[in-house]
Amino acid sequence: MAKKLSTQEILAAARAEKAKQAAASAEGAAPPAPAEAAESAPAEIAPQPAPPKKAAGTPKSTKDILAAARAQKAAGAAATVEKPVPSQPAKPGPVGKAVAKTGQPAAAAGERPSVQEMLKAVREGRKPAEEAPAPPALRKPKKPVLPSKPIPRGATAEEKAGRRNVLLALVATPFAAAWTMFGVASAAGLLGMARFMMPNIVNEPPSRFKVGSPGDYAPGTVSTKYTAQYGVWVVNAEYQGQGLIYALISICTHLGCTPNWLEGEQKFKCPCHGSGFYITGINFEGPAPRPLERAGIRIAPDGMIEVDKSVKFQQELGQWEDPASKVEVA
Repeated sequence: MAKKLSTQEILAAARAEKAKQAAASAEGAAPPAPAEAAESAPAEIAPQPAPPKKAAGTPKSTKDILAAARAQKAAGAAATVEKPVPSQPAKPGPVGKAVAKTGQPAAAAGERPSVQEMLKAVREGRKPAEEAPAPPALRKPKKPVLPSKPIPRGATAEEKAGRRNVLLALVATPFAAAWTMFGVASAAGLLGMARFMMPNIVNEPPSRFKVGSPGDYAPGTVSTKYTAQYGVWVVNAEYQGQGLIYALISICTHLGCTPNWLEGEQKFKCPCHGSGFYITGINFEGPAPRPLERAGIRIAPDGMIEVDKSVKFQQELGQWEDPASKVEVA
């Protein structure tokens, strides 16, 4: 039975064989024949019986797993040496895979080579495939810069900001709000005082106005055409047996109400207290103490009748006899 050699003896024999081959190469002699090599080689290692196979389904040990991995790795290395991968042109672009000069495909962009690839490259005497440069990050398209809104002429952005700050200062704090209210109240007081100092003006119609020609008034008639605007009745009637045109002021002599002319009854009737007056203006019923008053009247140079309310004539004082209180007609 052959003697089993240790690992150290096997390594020593391999080194001696390698040294003999180197010496033979240096002297130019042919390398020893296989028979001589076989004789000089140490005794063959006796074949060891194969380990019993484990039944299917039995879990493998750590040593078995490592041995299977080493065998698979050695088979892959042999296949790579026997069938080298032809070089391929690199695809354009940073993202595509490039083929190295050694015939090994480079790692994907942004990925590092595995430990197995690095060890394999060291054993074969070449550098590991360098990492492909990572592709540049995809840049997002920049949003277009919109132009700012045009500032209206006469006011800059600083001026607007200043005005806004002033308004905030006037309203934001209670102290500023109190002063604002005080200013508003003072302005209102000044306006009220100015209005108090101004006199009240009543727009009254002119005291002198024209009421038409004498032919516009028929005998025994009362015209109320100018009552609303000027406050007079123009009357064409007989007084003491004489035809006259005169102007009666439409104010009751009792308390100042405006009487109404009743055409059917031929009299003036006060709606306030029931005073009654004839067409001539003489009072005959109610609390009125005296007749109605007449206004000044005359024929203007242009032939028109002109009434003057600034002049008044009273019957109880005998003023109706004054020519300025009447216009005589035939």
